[in-house]
Amino acid sequence: MLAKMVYKNMDKKNVLLYSFSIILSVALEMVFGTAFMVNDKYGLSEKIGSMNWLCTMFFGAAGMMSIFFVLYSTAYYVRTKNKDYSLLLMLGSSRKFIFKFFSVEFLFIYAFSVVLGILAGGLFSVLLLYILRLFQYLVTVSVADVAQIVQLVVKASFMLFLLEYPLVLLYFCKRNLSEMRLREMKKEGRYNRTCFLVIGGIALITTSMSLLRRSGLPYHFISMVICMVGVYIVMSYGGSLVLMLLKLFKNFYHKHMITLNEFYYQFKSNCRLLFIMLVLSFTILYFTGASLISQVPEDVDSPEYPYGFVGVMQDSGMKDMAREMVGRDGIEISAVKGYLYNGTVVFCISDRDYSRLMAQELHLEDAEAIWINESTMLDMEKPEFICLSEEDVFTVTKRQNEIVFGTEKPDSLWQFAVLPEEALADYQDEAYSIFAKNGNLQKEFEQYGYRFQGNGSDIFWRYAFLKDVDENMVYVKIISIFAGVFCIFSCFGIFALKLQGDMPFLIQKYRILYHIGMSEKSIYKSMSSEYRKLMEIPVALSLLLSGVYVTAEMTGKGMLFEYYICKYIPFQVIFVGFYIMYFCWIKKAVLKKNTKIIMSE
Repeated sequence: MLAKMVYKNMDKKNVLLYSFSIILSVALEMVFGTAFMVNDKYGLSEKIGSMNWLCTMFFGAAGMMSIFFVLYSTAYYVRTKNKDYSLLLMLGSSRKFIFKFFSVEFLFIYAFSVVLGILAGGLFSVLLLYILRLFQYLVTVSVADVAQIVQLVVKASFMLFLLEYPLVLLYFCKRNLSEMRLREMKKEGRYNRTCFLVIGGIALITTSMSLLRRSGLPYHFISMVICMVGVYIVMSYGGSLVLMLLKLFKNFYHKHMITLNEFYYQFKSNCRLLFIMLVLSFTILYFTGASLISQVPEDVDSPEYPYGFVGVMQDSGMKDMAREMVGRDGIEISAVKGYLYNGTVVFCISDRDYSRLMAQELHLEDAEAIWINESTMLDMEKPEFICLSEEDVFTVTKRQNEIVFGTEKPDSLWQFAVLPEEALADYQDEAYSIFAKNGNLQKEFEQYGYRFQGNGSDIFWRYAFLKDVDENMVYVKIISIFAGVFCIFSCFGIFALKLQGDMPFLIQKYRILYHIGMSEKSIYKSMSSEYRKLMEIPVALSLLLSGVYVTAEMTGKGMLFEYYICKYIPFQVIFVGFYIMYFCWIKKAVLKKNTKIIMSE
């Protein structure tokens, strides 16, 4: 009986809009579950390197946005039930019965949405696998794999349901509706804290911008988090501060008082909506846009990859094969193993060989050493001594951060030491050979690559490395497109929820204005302007913030003109075009339709 009452009481339009958020969230979980399964099953994470970290960060950001989307849509749907809640109270229903009534309704909606979300996610997952096959990712998914993904999605979805909805409903059922408006008015009166909060938000934004001077994705990700917190604080309290400052200019304020207060009310009451749309739009512009315009470095000699081949080996057979491959134009230098003061093993080369590599003169004293750190971790604990044995200890007199052999591989040459040539002469029996050769070595890789595998040699082939990077860049781009599509649909869905919730009030408001003389054209224009401003704010802020972060990324890599101006700005234009088309559809399908309803009654 209760289930029948719940079903008949549902507003089908609101239910469909609310279900849309859950369906999108579940579909996203299905697609990401499939992507992770492909990533783990075929060892893509072993090849992607930093792109794997970027992809995982993208998954996390989109996943968090899906949770916030569901929470926002839940809060919206709960507000639409105020009328039902008040009616049930007036009819004498207990709060316990109301809680039970809405619990059944939410459970029904959630179960319905999860089923549709799994079906939609399955279709998107099939599309993902098909696209991967087009790009030569020969992936196969068994029935057991699909069942495992569905099981995980169902568990995650209903865990969220069990954590979220009892709290939401308890809050909803214990509210005193007569005190809600008064509480909101009290909040608006707390101006004494506004200035300090806005200053704190601005300080966070400034701090986040200073972090952009440091290279590396982790710093940029931390900067984004700090920046978003600062933006949220400024958006929440900045409007109050601006209005307070405008009131100081009495003539201007009194002249535009109605317009200013109406805009402030709209901005303040939709602050969370605008912030969520801002974060979703920023995610699309920065993660999807930046990944789509990113290109793999060309297979040419560069400071980052100075040699097409680098190998460290001790076996005589491997050395002979390496000498045959590099020929006369290759480099072969001797190296011995040394030890840092903490026991870490490092390779040591002579000052004469270092001079050959770097084309500069270097001569060290008897017990002098130079520590070369090629990694980006400049804040690591640095050694003071290099030991070849208990008797041969060398003091590090200088520490340099130079790219000598290449920043990716071989791992053993990320950090090494330079010692006097005479000091290494007594250790030639234990010496390793370091081989290096310039140029694009595709033919050499095809001829010798498999022969170096599994022989205890530490090898870096630039051709093979960039080939793997190119293959996995495609994978990252495909995943970023799927996540970007989810984010833009989430934006549109949130805005649709906003419109649906506002329409009853707007119809009532503009019907009164129509009866006192407002024309149909003015009503339509006023509604369009009101919602256009709400959409413009997050879009403009996301364009600004993403432009700053992408510029910071590309300026450090010398790609500002070619990639930012010629590729990223067109992507931004396309992004804005989607929003313009969506708003034009909103004007035609919703605003114009409701204007006709106002005029006809």
